Amino acid sequence: MSDKKPHIHCIYASTSGNTEYAVETASGIWQQQGAQITLHKAQKTPIDVVIKNQRFLFATSTWDHGTLNPYFNALYAELQTADLSGKTACFIGLGDRRYEHYYFCTGMKLLQEVWQKNGGTTVGTQLTIGREPYEEAITNIIIEWAT
Repeated sequence: MSDKKPHIHCIYASTSGNTEYAVETASGIWQQQGAQITLHKAQKTPIDVVIKNQRFLFATSTWDHGTLNPYFNALYAELQTADLSGKTACFIGLGDRRYEHYYFCTGMKLLQEVWQKNGGTTVGTQLTIGREPYEEAITNIIIEWAT
């Protein structure tokens, strides 16, 4: 067994700060557990970050009627043709329940689908958040999920 700390790259798209808060909360738990964390804003993340690394958290909100947060569009397009074999990821989705139930957290589901289609492995369960993540109850759910 290796003594090397796991390195998790957290790639997220956040417009209002809600997704960023959820990622920072989860990654803070992992850091406390000994993981090395690097946070990446999706709109500033080249595909090389994904190609050269192994462990990821992807997090995004859902826009309109089931589309990905636009900050993820460029990276998502490059993920379409990337070989993701041997890589693992977990996923956080934030959504607004005002839209049809079908579209709730679809942005995250789109990311997970391309991840798995191209050979990536999903670990854990998806975390979906339908309210403000700053509420104490939701923050506790994020902490429990990350633990």
